[in-house]
Amino acid sequence: MPHRFEIPTESQRGKKNVFSFDNENFHILNPRLDPNFKAIFTQPTPESRCALKSFLTAAIGRKVVDVTVVENEEPKDFDTERGIRYDINCEFDDGTLAQIEIQGEDKNHAFGKRVEYYVSRLTSSLASVGEEWDKLPQAYQISVLDFYFDSTNDNPIHHYTMVDTSDGSKLPGILNVIFMELPKAVKFGRNEDIKTLPSAVKWCKFLKEADAPEKQDLINELARSEEGIMEAAKTLSKISQDRWRWIMQGRIEGEKRDYITGINAAKRAAREEGREEGAKATAIANAKNALAMGLSPEQASQITALSLEQVLALKEELNREPATAK
Repeated sequence: MPHRFEIPTESQRGKKNVFSFDNENFHILNPRLDPNFKAIFTQPTPESRCALKSFLTAAIGRKVVDVTVVENEEPKDFDTERGIRYDINCEFDDGTLAQIEIQGEDKNHAFGKRVEYYVSRLTSSLASVGEEWDKLPQAYQISVLDFYFDSTNDNPIHHYTMVDTSDGSKLPGILNVIFMELPKAVKFGRNEDIKTLPSAVKWCKFLKEADAPEKQDLINELARSEEGIMEAAKTLSKISQDRWRWIMQGRIEGEKRDYITGINAAKRAAREEGREEGAKATAIANAKNALAMGLSPEQASQITALSLEQVLALKEELNREPATAK
């Protein structure tokens, strides 16, 4: 039986965000993989919508009161499911509108440049012919990163927009990029009461630790302190019962292992090749020195472990050098 997040009973609902685990057979999808991450927030359920509004409010720092999720393309199989994009239209409490893309990422392959491209692409899709410029909604690219992007500080949340490099003055803020660095959140506020942490940090901790059996007490605390996280936990538990999602997760993780294994194998081969080339160069130099000292090719071969044919070739090379020098 898969692990479940228990929904509070009627009597429990009187307590603030009570949340508990069925500890047997812990079995929760990795919420940091992009398809699982998106699935938490894009299910057609009240729990998923509550989680999405809470997450966006925390990440952006503005109260989101309404969201609409539009899938850009229908999934045809497990491979295409991995690349599904969603348009998230949201309204803030001041009535302004924004369009948002969210994603989970675990590889820092020129990611900063890629995200600048993503948010500019998103913005260009918002402008309608004949529409007034002041009606153009803001665009947010929110990326949850399972790696360190900015090693210069310990803050796990970064919000980038267009500013003047000399005085810091800002343009209207149509283009927005938000990074949430999950590894930094593990240590952030470790000695503080969970309730006092910023909501965005709570979300980072939840996404980083939700599938770790040993972190159940922490997830309980986070869920009790933040309603949106509680609803996200319920949704994650529910989608974790879908067998096809485990198949897809296995494929993605397998591809990642294959990639890492290939990279490491290439590095080991390069190091081994370098060692072999270095040893060969040393043997050649020693053989030349031995021949120059008057040792026979047979003796030089025994000393250096080079073949007799190789040593004889080196001797011919040495014999030609004086003639070349003349």
